[in-house]
Amino acid sequence: MQGARGLDTGWTEAECLSVGGSDDADLDGVRDDCEHGIARAFAPVLVADAGECGWEEGPQEGRLGGGYLYAVQAHPSGGVRIVYMPAYHRDCGWRLPVCRLTPWLCREHAGDSEAVVLDVAFDGRTGLWATERIFLSAHCHGRSDGRCRWYEGRELERFSWADEVPRGAPVVWVAHGKHAGYPTAAECDSGYWGYDGCRRNRDAYRFPVASVRQNAGSRARPFPHGSGADCVGADEAGWGGESAVEGAWECFWDPEARFRGWQGDHVPGATGYERYLREVAGF
Repeated sequence: MQGARGLDTGWTEAECLSVGGSDDADLDGVRDDCEHGIARAFAPVLVADAGECGWEEGPQEGRLGGGYLYAVQAHPSGGVRIVYMPAYHRDCGWRLPVCRLTPWLCREHAGDSEAVVLDVAFDGRTGLWATERIFLSAHCHGRSDGRCRWYEGRELERFSWADEVPRGAPVVWVAHGKHAGYPTAAECDSGYWGYDGCRRNRDAYRFPVASVRQNAGSRARPFPHGSGADCVGADEAGWGGESAVEGAWECFWDPEARFRGWQGDHVPGATGYERYLREVAGF
């Protein structure tokens, strides 16, 4: 597959789409087995810094501590839209000399609601699915420097791709501490007026898509393979990691909910994921 423009997932678009069928438990217009397969095939490579406070060593590979959920829906113009939600347990803040002057800007906090969104389309001539657009969160809903945005067309040439397959799964550089996403290390180093940086990023891993329980479902039917409720608890699948508070829940589809990384209701938290799902993904 090296050199191909896109990925063979084993599914055609016609086979993937489902309207009201029993094979679409979350009522998102895409067959459950297909959406899991596509989410796994296009899962981005995240390049991060193992030296920061949120890093966790796993049984197979280390990664930034997080819940790692996804959601897939049929796109009105064709193909599907995939939302990858790392749901990081912590925002580790910045450790920079300038932070002495702006401590409120640099502080760490529980919960970090970053997202990568892909629009992928099926080409009937080649039988391949290919990435058409990429959204990367970078200090969205706050003092953003304009990097919280979509990339499409010629801009996709700025990305590297997993297994060197163009328009397959993108490589995303994750800024140290604050976890903003960038297409390249250089753009990361200049991000947020120079506050962000990826100079120490040496550790790359695929966004883990191992279980259908990671499927956040849809607004009509959230978490169909988990609690079946609007929220998911830390004890259901270890979402909150070792630092999770017993009984803590996160509500991805609730417009009033903050995201606290399963650290409990006593912490302020970050922007709720519902805003990304609604304003960015249109879910």
